[in-house]
Amino acid sequence: MKRSSRLFNSKGRLWAASRSVVVGVVAWLSASALGAQEATGRIAGLITNDGGAPQAGAQVSVVGTRLSAVSGTDGRYRVTSVPAGSHELRIQRLGLKVRSLNVTVTAGQETTADATLETATVTLGGVVVSASRRTEKITDAPATITVIGPELLDQTVGNTFASALKEAKGLDFIQVGMTSVAINARGFNSAFNNRFLMVEDGRISVIPESGLPIGALTPTAKVDLASMEVLVGPGSALYGPDASNGVLSMVTKDPRQFQGTTIEVSGGSRSYRDLQARYAGVAGNWGFKVAGEYQAADDWENVLSYNAGGTIVPKGTAGSVTESALKDAINWNTGVVRGSSALVYYRGNQRGEISGGMSRTDNVAQTNVGRNQLRDWDYNVLQAKYSTPHWYLNAYRTQSKSGSSFALNRYAGAQLNAANANLSADSLRKLSDWPSDGRMMAAELQGNYALPALLNTHVVFGAQVRRDAVSSKRQWLTDRITNEDVELSQKGVYAQATTPLGQYLDVVLAGRLDDPETYDAQVSPKAGLVIKPAADHAFRVTFNRAYKSPTILQTEFFIPDWTSVISIYGNTTGFTMKDANGATRATFAALEPEVNRTWELGYKGVVQQRLFVDGTYFRSKYKNFMSPLTIIGNPFATAAAGGATFASPNANPGNRIPVNAQGRIVNQANVTPIVLTYYNLGDATVSGADLGVSAVLTPRFDVRGTLSTVKIDDLKLPVGGSLEATALNSPTTKWTLGATAHNLAGVTAGVTYRNVLGYYFRSGTNTGVIPTFGTLDASLSYKLPSQFRDATLQLSVANILGCTSENVTYSTPVVTAPAVAQPNSRIANRDKGCGFGRKHVEMINMPQIGTMVFMGLRYHR
Repeated sequence: MKRSSRLFNSKGRLWAASRSVVVGVVAWLSASALGAQEATGRIAGLITNDGGAPQAGAQVSVVGTRLSAVSGTDGRYRVTSVPAGSHELRIQRLGLKVRSLNVTVTAGQETTADATLETATVTLGGVVVSASRRTEKITDAPATITVIGPELLDQTVGNTFASALKEAKGLDFIQVGMTSVAINARGFNSAFNNRFLMVEDGRISVIPESGLPIGALTPTAKVDLASMEVLVGPGSALYGPDASNGVLSMVTKDPRQFQGTTIEVSGGSRSYRDLQARYAGVAGNWGFKVAGEYQAADDWENVLSYNAGGTIVPKGTAGSVTESALKDAINWNTGVVRGSSALVYYRGNQRGEISGGMSRTDNVAQTNVGRNQLRDWDYNVLQAKYSTPHWYLNAYRTQSKSGSSFALNRYAGAQLNAANANLSADSLRKLSDWPSDGRMMAAELQGNYALPALLNTHVVFGAQVRRDAVSSKRQWLTDRITNEDVELSQKGVYAQATTPLGQYLDVVLAGRLDDPETYDAQVSPKAGLVIKPAADHAFRVTFNRAYKSPTILQTEFFIPDWTSVISIYGNTTGFTMKDANGATRATFAALEPEVNRTWELGYKGVVQQRLFVDGTYFRSKYKNFMSPLTIIGNPFATAAAGGATFASPNANPGNRIPVNAQGRIVNQANVTPIVLTYYNLGDATVSGADLGVSAVLTPRFDVRGTLSTVKIDDLKLPVGGSLEATALNSPTTKWTLGATAHNLAGVTAGVTYRNVLGYYFRSGTNTGVIPTFGTLDASLSYKLPSQFRDATLQLSVANILGCTSENVTYSTPVVTAPAVAQPNSRIANRDKGCGFGRKHVEMINMPQIGTMVFMGLRYHR
């Protein structure tokens, strides 16, 4: 039975009615499109470079559609099924200037459009897909977007795609380790953040049980990555429930457009080593590619201490153990093996693809209650796609398996338990592991058309289905009591229409209807006006409603014995917190979706092909925040901390949760434990601005900068509510400055300075001040002489210069065991200043980050 949300009370009727409307709209669109298809023509031509030779591999796109073609070895291309009328043709190729042509297509005829592409060092503007799920000029896109193309990706040495995100406007970039980063946008970050959606080749890339982006678990090697688009702000209208704060969309290289062999080998500080390779080719109508990577490093380190309850305590606390003293001690040797392949069939403007990939990762990962040792974590994917100029079908399966991973804090609690004194390291690991096998099956059908009879409106519409199935091997989810895997399904339909009302104004209307299995239907509307007073200049005002559904982890967590004194439950029926006298302290209702309504006012423009400006002001209202894992009962709390409290379930179907005669939750030893769960808590209004500027000073030298601000304007918490759930957990101000000199006698050099204003961070046991810091990165690449074929030598230094307002060592106040540690509010020492090799912290309870040097050789043929 579905849990009720406040949005709809008659969910079944709403979904049925909405489905009928959508089916009708799709049928009308299809009929209109069939009529429009009768009046089509072709565009064909020759693409050459500035030396007059035919240019192969140039991407030719009809802006506002899915229509495209790639020039062959003879430089020729042909785009078919182009609606009659005027169109903008966009032609681009790696290392060459983007070229735009205005063409007029006559029904039943072929229009010739030849173009010469000049060598480029810097490209301003460009086209994007993520904002409207169709190709459009970045200046026309009704959202804040950063495009990271293959030129920038190829300049990064080894590592992953993540380092290229440092200068994305509006993005919180958090360096957690040598190769690990976390990202967020517009506040409300946490140590376990799932509000930012990651998409790879149209595939939702999250861990099914937690909703976390897969990040470094990706099977995609950097050498196979063609581009990334970072969309900041709510994206649920087109992407669904996981895109409440933004979308990172990644696209891999097409084997026909990016042919040949690429090999990159690199090494660096802290024993960093990386080998990547890719090969792609074409045989007739078939294209194929294969790519792989091996990467390893001795990561930055720090060591935490835990008490018998598995809680972080100061080093040296009586009865505690450090991570390095565990029988299976923390291992900071990070590594990953990943690989992918694809087989593609091309037939005119039709494209079919079957692809697959896998990765195996070792690392240390943070949670809201401690840290996990990732060991042999496997992620794999199988995907099939088919596209025509107007239709797109995508079906895929992903799987995430935890391997031999375990929770370090839980391991410490087990080791400190006297009853386990004689257990081996492997036996203790089995007591503290969390076996996980999460599978996602999903499919999407999408159509897009231009409707000349309706003011040349461009429409994109589609439907998605998704089913997640997770097994905890009957240990830590509700499958331990049902003996069945936890399954969750959802379906959704969406549409967006962009209508040009004359030359200077576009109206954008979009909406999505989702039908989660365990909640009432959710509607995510979007509306916007894009005013274009001149070419490559656009002002916009938009409204978005986005939502975030609870994950399987938040609803199906079920482990009465996380440690000897801690129990954790998902929240499907609600809980009540009472004191020792039975008086109610707080009541927590069953979880329901979190909602965010956002207004944006923005401008994007290209000035004389030398200056690109993208600025946005936003104001968001969040309702029903979902908390991180939070204590709702602590029988060990001292009087100074408010006294003992006890948790009880509001409803307990089948008596699943063990309780005593007083209705208080107990563990398997019949002891009242510390109880943690998730719940909706409070409303907030935030506002801020994101600004990005790029300037081409000379054909070979450019500078750029970003500035972002965010602040809480209003905050409402219920009685008994914790500030943690609505903590901004993000810097109120951050900025970057960068400059690059391109191809000076084969040398390209760049620098980037990033500054983050200090802020207070609250996320479970990870609580304290992240001081203001600034870092300087530098990169250098040299294209070797022709006798070395197509080889480039690369050098990159991250954090070469660091500035900190406070070089801080945190000290957690001593508490009476096994009570939960209080916020890390005491600063043990201060050391302000700047210096080479200076370390800084970007995440509480994770290592300080210092200088990282990488050198590599890249070969492409």
